[in-house]
Amino acid sequence: MKRFAAPLIALALIVPLGACGFSPLYAERNGSTVTSDLMQLDVSAPEDELGREIKYSLLDVLSPTGIPPANALYRVEVAPVLYSEDVAIERDAEVTRKNLALLVPFRLVNTDTKETLLRSTSRARSSYNRVPSEYANIVAADDARERIAKAAANDIKLQLSIYFDRASGSGS
Repeated sequence: MKRFAAPLIALALIVPLGACGFSPLYAERNGSTVTSDLMQLDVSAPEDELGREIKYSLLDVLSPTGIPPANALYRVEVAPVLYSEDVAIERDAEVTRKNLALLVPFRLVNTDTKETLLRSTSRARSSYNRVPSEYANIVAADDARERIAKAAANDIKLQLSIYFDRASGSGS
């Protein structure tokens, strides 16, 4: 009897999802998908190390090839700002832990009309320990910066996906 109870309970919980209008974000609708819209994006970022890191992280999550289309329909313009703060300071003023916070204001622009379709901000945070080895500190800081760039890229992708899903009129 218990063997049949679990599948019945799962079925009873899943059935109401269809009634509420739930639909997967990346599902195909009317021959189009959010994924195909995301592949029509180019990314514009500042030409510094952080800008390039976010740009290429974003291109990697937007398209399977990581290469923007030749004639992109949309452009994502990002303006990242990185903040650093000391969070663990010893009595001798030695910093043993740092936080990095990344704030990425971005906007989605239609390349034909130059109209801004979406304006939003992505935030990411990471931290790392500081040790006596300066080389280890540089590597740890670079790794933390890379992690928050990828986290911001994934958040931007999610926000753009929601925008395209709602713009197609099929979002709930």
